[in-house]
Amino acid sequence: MAEQPKKRIDRKSGATLTLPLGTVIMVEPAGLGQRFKTEFLGMERGRYLILRIPRIPGVSEHLYPDKAVTLRYVHEGHIYGFSSEVVWVMNAPFKLLFLRYPEEVEILNLRGCQRVDCFLPTAIKFKEDWQQGVILNISCGGCQAVVEQRAGKDLPTVGVDDAVVLEFRLVGSEQSIMVGGLTKSVNLSERRLFLGIKFDDDIPDYTTGLIERYVDSVADYLGE
Repeated sequence: MAEQPKKRIDRKSGATLTLPLGTVIMVEPAGLGQRFKTEFLGMERGRYLILRIPRIPGVSEHLYPDKAVTLRYVHEGHIYGFSSEVVWVMNAPFKLLFLRYPEEVEILNLRGCQRVDCFLPTAIKFKEDWQQGVILNISCGGCQAVVEQRAGKDLPTVGVDDAVVLEFRLVGSEQSIMVGGLTKSVNLSERRLFLGIKFDDDIPDYTTGLIERYVDSVADYLGE
């Protein structure tokens, strides 16, 4: 079996921050020694983030302008962390916390294999129906793929945890790879169906090794 790459911390510009609405975030005010859990509500990129202030006794006493805070959250197999400071606290009509937008973000990859962007044509089997699509990013544990509606062919009906099979070739290889998996996210946007797919755990070691080497080569080329 190919050796699993070590987990590492990457530091990237705050401009690359990935933070979906509703993400659960752990916030630790400086000097408090305790963290509280809250929800991300929105942002103006490059300027500020907005969080909900939870109804925890005494927490508001530690949130005031210029107060330093540390934030951490998990998204798509990565732990994101960054430092910020309180810009403003709104108490009415809703208790909201405005934080300065981070200049730098630390990212710890929890997967045994990092995820890289790509553009790999693939055939995807939904039950007995094969559809053509494209893999947009891939790791050893899964991928994101998109299927576009074509003339005379409807998009498949698919839900979370439906079984699928993908057949594709990695760049530089003449050999097709066939991988089974489960859909973990399903999003329809106009005529495109976006799928987050977790590969099955029983993928042959040889296949996993091919994907690992491809991911490593792309990451090295991109300097990730």
